[in-house]
Amino acid sequence: MQKAFANLKASLDHVREIAVDIDAHVQAALADATIQARHETTLCAASVILSGFLESFLREVAEEVTGDICNRGLPFDNLPAKIRATHYWEGAAHLREVARQERSEKPLMLSKASDVARRLASVRNAQIPYEIVWEAFADTQANPGPDQIGAFLKRFDIEEPLPTLAGAMNTTQNNLVLRLRSFMEIRNECAHTGSARNVPTTSDVQGFCDLIEQLSAGIVAVLQDMLSKPPFIVAPPVAQPIP
Repeated sequence: MQKAFANLKASLDHVREIAVDIDAHVQAALADATIQARHETTLCAASVILSGFLESFLREVAEEVTGDICNRGLPFDNLPAKIRATHYWEGAAHLREVARQERSEKPLMLSKASDVARRLASVRNAQIPYEIVWEAFADTQANPGPDQIGAFLKRFDIEEPLPTLAGAMNTTQNNLVLRLRSFMEIRNECAHTGSARNVPTTSDVQGFCDLIEQLSAGIVAVLQDMLSKPPFIVAPPVAQPIP
């Protein structure tokens, strides 16, 4: 997960640099409407790109966490029921979608679908090692707002995802939801219209970067805590007193 988080932070820094550069040329924008329009378009585009960065982070985290679980050599049947159900249910949906995309290929190979099917079946007969279909955990179904973030964590058997995540971020659930919804509203307006009635400022974009970094750090903390407890970590046997 640290690799995914490092990749995200590097991407966020690029957007922060864009905001700083726009601030540095604010006088030129005030004097030239063309420059101002260019800056506004850039800030709208940055808001959309930030959502994409968050989606990419979630996909990378899903792949890293499921890989970590597989590498621990735990029997699949010992994993939480929610994780096992996600592997089967969402994994089967992912297989269907991959096969749909590949069925028009000529010649018909279905190589990606075959790989997903192999991983989906790898857990049969309690065999070890197996490969969890990580894509089953990664699909946000939509831009990652509060509901999608909650569903993402719930697939990993986090029973109260948003309160747990808010606690890891040292904030309240209401504050987290309000900030994330506000970001998504601006993101959607920019994405669907190419602009926004209230164009995000450089301060807004910097704030979005901070939100995504804090949110991602919280997700990492929640999942690391999950992996530090049974059944993902086996407690050492209790020493018996010497008679």
